[in-house]
Amino acid sequence: MEKQLTRFETPHAACLERNAPPTMPEIEEISDEELESIIREANAGVLRRPFSRRTEAITRITLRLAVDGMALLAAMWAAYWARFYNPLVLRIFPPENVVPLGIIASTLAVTSPVLFLSLKASGMYDPYSRVRLLDRIPRIVGSVNAYLVCTLIFSFLLNSTATPRGYLAFFWVFSILFIFLSRCLQQGVAHLLGFGDVMMRNTLIVGAGRVGKSVARKLIKHKGFGLRPIGFLDDDPLFTKFKEPELRDLRVLGNLDSLAQTVEEFNVEKVIVAFSQTSSERLLDLVSRCNEAGVECAIVPRLFEVITDEIVVNEIGGIPLIRLREKRIGGYKRVLKAMEDYVLGVAILLLTWPILLVTAVAIKLDSPGPVFFRHKRVGKDGKCFHCLKFRSMVDGAHKIQAELVNGKKDNEFGWLCWKEKEDPRVTRVGKFIRKYSIDELPQIFNVLAGQMSLVGPRPHIKEEVRQYKEWHRQRLNVKPGITGLWQVSGRSDLPFDEMIKLDLYYIETWSLWQDIKIILRTFKAVVSGNGAY
Repeated sequence: MEKQLTRFETPHAACLERNAPPTMPEIEEISDEELESIIREANAGVLRRPFSRRTEAITRITLRLAVDGMALLAAMWAAYWARFYNPLVLRIFPPENVVPLGIIASTLAVTSPVLFLSLKASGMYDPYSRVRLLDRIPRIVGSVNAYLVCTLIFSFLLNSTATPRGYLAFFWVFSILFIFLSRCLQQGVAHLLGFGDVMMRNTLIVGAGRVGKSVARKLIKHKGFGLRPIGFLDDDPLFTKFKEPELRDLRVLGNLDSLAQTVEEFNVEKVIVAFSQTSSERLLDLVSRCNEAGVECAIVPRLFEVITDEIVVNEIGGIPLIRLREKRIGGYKRVLKAMEDYVLGVAILLLTWPILLVTAVAIKLDSPGPVFFRHKRVGKDGKCFHCLKFRSMVDGAHKIQAELVNGKKDNEFGWLCWKEKEDPRVTRVGKFIRKYSIDELPQIFNVLAGQMSLVGPRPHIKEEVRQYKEWHRQRLNVKPGITGLWQVSGRSDLPFDEMIKLDLYYIETWSLWQDIKIILRTFKAVVSGNGAY
């Protein structure tokens, strides 16, 4: 363990992990989704911000309102043209009467505040909170739905015919499309001008240990969180200097008693407490001082790798107890996921069969051996199955894997998730199909056979499963998938423990929309080829 003794340390500090419980060595990394959840919860607070910051926030909100307003006007006009002037629509669905655009626009304008209030309630106007591109779609759809329902009720109460049903159908489609595209355009222009999606806030991290360092690295890597780490506070820091290039400008700014001075000097707007060994009383005092100074305070909870959304809080005599549920997909969600696998699986097979055919011929011409590679993998509930892939290595490559693994002195996990960027066993065709994940396409047949899902944790071999920690095994409660959350979050470049955490987070937060987002993000990850080898 790398260690740097400083004047802050006690004599036994070199033997003690200051900022993480010594019995839990796996909590050295915090995943992007866990960090985003912590930030999202803290963003619910109301701050007393400097005037200039309030001005910037108001400017951003006003700009978004203007963009949405123009998109709404464009949707009104486009829907009117599509319903009353489009020859194809007029031929198939001729309108009973043509209502002037001014009358329709007036009615929609009266109820338009419902749309803007719904967008605000969904966080679309929060200048301090990041909304991912695909996450905007359900928020926009929900807001437009509320808007149109209110418009229909308003028209019904007034017995008005100013909003024809055929027009509203087109208006619904164009409103969603134009608001989404206008937000994307606004984001693109802002990036070209050097502005981010959210306002950057100076962030102070309490705890200069491994977890604190992990939080700082995540914030620097993902600027979309809108948090800029400026340094650490710690009474007894584990690190005072950092070898990582992205952290070299950060340092320990003092101890907890210097909070007020640091907040004022660096204009701190956010404090994140990341596993400090400081007593609970001092941390509670720190939170109170943050509240008094108008600074948001978020806390990274212990056991953050298992505490996510699926928890139940009870209390006994005023003592809160958190019951952790087993991570699995059950009930109607399991039925819905099975339907998704079969419907999308058949559709993907119909779309990709030419690629399957061309790849099979290329493999056969490139090197001797079978076209497909069948390997025994561990699936749901620990049951083994033969996972189907295109052969990307020389025939019999698995027989020499042990020799390659044992020859790597710096291999941390042994068999566990072992991969090599310059693997001599990979063929010419294999290198190409592995980079763009074409070798995974035959697993569609595993999906249709009920052994795998389109989205889920990747299937591991038995040697890897034998080295699982106990909390790793919960990923076996669902079917393995062709793609998954960790594949679109870094693929092979992620540490093994973080892969497992992403799998567990996926299981707990599963939804049909989440699977669709992962499939869409998979196309981007496949095209980029990053982390695939």
